[in-house]
Order: sequence, then C-alpha cells, then structure tokens
Amino acid sequence: MLMHAYQVQRIFHLYGLPILRGGVAYTPSEAVAVSKNLRTRSACLKAQIYSSGRSKGTFKDSKLSGVVFAHTPKKIEEKARSMLGHYLVTKSTGENGTEVKKIYVEERVNINRSYVISIKIDFDKERVFLTAYDEKKPDEKPLVYDLDILHQVGTAKALMIATKLVGKTYAKRTAKTIQALHRIFIDYAAFEVEINPLVITDKKQVIALEGNITFDPDAKSRYREFSVMRDVEDETENEKKARLNNFRYLKLDGNIGCIVNGSGLGIATLDLLQMQNGKVASLFDVGAMPSEDATTSAFKAVLSEPNVEGILVNIFGGNARCDVIAKGLVSAARQISVGLPIVVRMQGTNSQIGQRILFESGLPFIVEETMDKAVQRIIGLVQEII
Repeated sequence: MLMHAYQVQRIFHLYGLPILRGGVAYTPSEAVAVSKNLRTRSACLKAQIYSSGRSKGTFKDSKLSGVVFAHTPKKIEEKARSMLGHYLVTKSTGENGTEVKKIYVEERVNINRSYVISIKIDFDKERVFLTAYDEKKPDEKPLVYDLDILHQVGTAKALMIATKLVGKTYAKRTAKTIQALHRIFIDYAAFEVEINPLVITDKKQVIALEGNITFDPDAKSRYREFSVMRDVEDETENEKKARLNNFRYLKLDGNIGCIVNGSGLGIATLDLLQMQNGKVASLFDVGAMPSEDATTSAFKAVLSEPNVEGILVNIFGGNARCDVIAKGLVSAARQISVGLPIVVRMQGTNSQIGQRILFESGLPFIVEETMDKAVQRIIGLVQEII
C-alpha cells in the first residue's frame, strides 16, 4: 500500500506527532495560496509521487530537485510551475520519471540536528526492532532495540532510548514521539513505520519532518481511509490490474520478474535475490489464496514489463493450492508467447500435482525444489541473455 508523504504526515498528526503545517497544491496559484494561509513567505515545495528519494531526484527538463525551497510568493509560483506537470526522475522511477500532479507546500525550518527512527518487522527473526541513528554521524553504530509486537513501548524504555539518541534536553519529547510511532505501527498492522528525519530546529523544536509507513496490504479492508488515500489516476496499468485482481504490485528497476504468494515470502525472495546479485524488475504478490484467474492476470502483467528478461515464480502452498496456481501459469503462457526463462519453485498443498501440470503442459517451465536453487537458476539464466 503506497502513500504520499503528506498523507503520512496526516496520520502522524492524528497520533500527536509534531509536524510542520502544510497543504496540497495542484496549480502554481494554489501553491502561493497555501503559503499565504501558512503565513510564511519562505516555503518548502515537495513533489508528491509514489517514490522514495524525491529530494535526490531531478526533473527531466529543468534538473530541479523534487524538494525545493522558495523565499517569496513569486519564487513559490515559479518553482511550482517547474514541478507540476513535469516528470521527476528518481532511483525508483526509471529514466522516464513520473509526472508530478501535485505538490505539498510546507513551512520551512532551520535544522540543527537530524535523526532517523524506524520500527520494522524482521521476518527472518519474527521480531520487531526499533532502529535509530544520528544522520550526521553515519559512522556511529545505530541504536537497535527489540520491541513487543503487541504491547506499547513503556515510558521508561522510550525515555531511555530517546536519551541515548538525542540527549537529556530533548529526551521527553522524543520519547513521546517514539511511543506514538509504535502506536501507529500496532494500530495499522504496519510492516514498517519510519520518521526520516526527526529534526531539532534552531528554535529547539522537535519535529517529524517526513516519514514513511509500509502497511500490510490486507489491512486496507479494515481501514476505510486507505481506499480514499490511494490515487487511482496515478496508477500504471499493472497497478490497476493488481488492484482489480486483489493482488499486490511493486515496481523496481531490475530485470527479473517475480510472482509470489504472501508478503513475507515476497520480502524473503527479494532479499535472497539481492544477496546473490539478482535484480528484480517487479514483484507480484498474488496473496494467500489466489484464484486461477488472478494468477493468470499476474503472469500476463509480468510479461508486459519491458525490462523483464526472466521470471521467478516462488510459491508456498499453505492455504493456497499449488495446482490452482499452476493452472493459472499454464493458461497465461498458452495465451502469450513467452520466449523468456521461467523458473518455478512450488512447495506445499498439492505441490506435486502443480508440478505435474507444469511438466505436462509442454511449456518451458523450469521447476526447482528449493528456493535457493530457484534463485540461483533464474540469475544464471538471465545472465546468459545477451
């Protein structure tokens, strides 16, 4: 579930996290109007696209950053015009970039110190960890603490973490921020919540300047606000297919397309591929109990990705039936001429039946018994392509 930066800030505000005032603008004149409402002549303009690294990205036609400062209403209007309707290129958008359709106009502050605080599930260890560090001291070892996945961080523990991170002067305010961040993590069934950065200003304010929240996609049915937050007009064709077929889609910049069933398995697959120098082009998570049609749709979507040179299907059948997934793969492969290596690892419920369906199809599926072997095989096959 992707969210814009300003939407994350709204959730932060609901939980009492200290944030800067700001507003969304769709036109240059609206950007000026927002700055006037904020009663500030100097503002920060942030491009709102579904991508990280916006401040380090640049627009294709102006080389302007995705996060800029403007000191007068005239400059705010000029820079907003250079951002809106133009394409911002970041590490995760690809070379064509993504069109900026709205910007977030925010107060500007002078930063003295900045920190990163994140709370994240470690799926391998099945634990939740808080990690925090000073951005200006990259060589220092980060603070890492084990948290309870179900119960709130106690005041004493939060104060101890905060004191080690920011010192006694700002410890109480930072401790409250840590506790609020953990409440968001629990209440919204998040995989990760992050403040990046938490800043201390020249006026001795403690502010969550920006953040990220990675939600469990299955939680969107429990929280009505999620469906309102998602910008359908910003979706690509494959994002639309994912939404309509109730599976999840992640676009990256590699050359291996992946189909998995389950978020935990998806993260493990990405990690293993990365450890072995594999580069993922896209990830399609068809969910815990995918239908044949959903699997067919996901496979077609993978094949439509222009950068894909090989496909890895990694399935663990618990509630999911491997035979149903195999039928979906075969159905899609028969409708489209593949011409790419396809490696399948399939274990669990009806896995032998699923593997037999793949073998008997006569299509070029390569079946491996283990996840490690499947990853090694697809990397090797993709590297052979010239």
